[in-house]
Amino acid sequence: MTSKRAWSALAAGAAAIVVYYLIPGREQSALYFVIGATSVVGIFVGVRRNTAVEQRLAWYLFTVGLALEVAGDFVGTIVYELGLNREPPVPGIDDVLYLAGYPFLIVAAFMLVQRLRLVRSGVVLDSLIVFLAVGLVQWVYFIDPYNHEGLSHTAERLVSQAYPAMDAFLLVAVGQLLMRYVKNVSFAAFIAGIASLIVADEVFAIANSGYAGLDWIDAFFLGSYVLLAFATLHPSVEEIHANEDDSARLALPRLVLLGGALLTAPCVLLAEKAAGHRTHLSVGIFGVLVALAVLLRIVGVLRDVESAHSAEQRARRESETAQQLLAVQNQRLRELDTLKDEFLSSVSHELRTPLTSIQGYVELLREDEGNPMKRGYLDIIERNSERLLGLVADVLFAARVLEGQLRFEFQPVDVARLVHQAVEEARPRATSAGIELLAHDGTAPEVDGEPARLSQLLDNLVSNAIKFTPNGGRVDVRTSAADGFVRIEVSDTGVGLSAADRDHLFERFFRSQTALERQIQGTGLGLYISRAIVEAHGGRIGVTSVEGEGTTFLVELPVRA
Repeated sequence: MTSKRAWSALAAGAAAIVVYYLIPGREQSALYFVIGATSVVGIFVGVRRNTAVEQRLAWYLFTVGLALEVAGDFVGTIVYELGLNREPPVPGIDDVLYLAGYPFLIVAAFMLVQRLRLVRSGVVLDSLIVFLAVGLVQWVYFIDPYNHEGLSHTAERLVSQAYPAMDAFLLVAVGQLLMRYVKNVSFAAFIAGIASLIVADEVFAIANSGYAGLDWIDAFFLGSYVLLAFATLHPSVEEIHANEDDSARLALPRLVLLGGALLTAPCVLLAEKAAGHRTHLSVGIFGVLVALAVLLRIVGVLRDVESAHSAEQRARRESETAQQLLAVQNQRLRELDTLKDEFLSSVSHELRTPLTSIQGYVELLREDEGNPMKRGYLDIIERNSERLLGLVADVLFAARVLEGQLRFEFQPVDVARLVHQAVEEARPRATSAGIELLAHDGTAPEVDGEPARLSQLLDNLVSNAIKFTPNGGRVDVRTSAADGFVRIEVSDTGVGLSAADRDHLFERFFRSQTALERQIQGTGLGLYISRAIVEAHGGRIGVTSVEGEGTTFLVELPVRA
């Protein structure tokens, strides 16, 4: 059922209550029963439509409890007042039905308390405190007075006392629910409906002898039916559930309720004294019990505080130990990283000399070798030695970057000329790979830089674009000037990069997932070195890419002043 229909039902119920006070006696009695019966049907319909199967038991118990209350109305109004034209006897069948409905209402209310996770050690003790305070008030003002009114029959006295006794249990449940108030329309209507029923019962118990059919307390009885029906008809009834807050903590509503319970005995004693009534022994008994329960609650809170403090100290010690271990591990990792860099630097230095020697002897052998096949072998040796020397140079350069030992000799550099040179040198590789390589001439003023390092930067970017572009693709290199920077743009129509790869692209030794899957050769140092060169020249480098569509690297270098 939609929210709009639920509010319409509430408005119709309120209108029916108004009509109840505007019609004559017999029709009024019939309408009283009709409002109650319609509300019970509304509750049943709301439960069926708006609650999950596993949550319906409590609401069905409410339905049964209110159905018994309405059955009592039927006996009292339809059977006796309209059918027999007299008031029902006390006790009578209507009292049996009324009292039989209370256990269902009470059990259902406490089931809702349990659903809101209110049944915990501290909360159970709070319930006991509230019950003792409510029980004291009920005994002094609503139960014990019947022992002194000289009622004609014991049964009549017991029935009259049973109503406020049942209300005491309902009050305890409502008090617990108020401690954990849920900001929910259905929950608020439910609380208001139960509260209305209790108020009507309490007033009825006080003014029983003077009760008349047009008494204003009928509005509370009827209002409780309508509100409880609205609570289940509103869609928000399915949202009434426990949250993760600790329901046992002493929040403000709980403190107010417990404080009021603690003050109940003194207030009752003062009220009885002011009215000139005899002092009830029950006031002292209930007062002592409430004080003991509050003392136990305070002890429990102190125990919880101490337990929380101990847990915090343990957690703090564990945290400090973990931090110390983490610091040791971090230091060890830094030492290992330093050892690794030193090892790579040492190995690179050691490799450079024999590789240079190999290249020298290859040159000598090529001069004296006339066999084309053997010259081809020498070419292979030379290419691989050059590749190894390039790798050694990259490792040594990366080591200098980490140590902050980069030393450049700046001079005026024509970037457009370097770009054209880099493209021409890479063209044979692009042609053999079936890739179209284009250099787009543009205006590019001079920059302050080291030509060899800027050429290395361009070679890295162009060779990367060729490596990651499949046959039939295209690589474009453009130069331009804007906002005091020379812009170099290298774009390709290759495999592209994922977002995860872009985040780590300029890290040392990082290789993209695509490079690993396609087994593309590389060390993961090219872009790391490229960024170091760009930043050493006071520039910046960035990348944009779409998987499956291509990648664009953009380098910006400050124009020479």
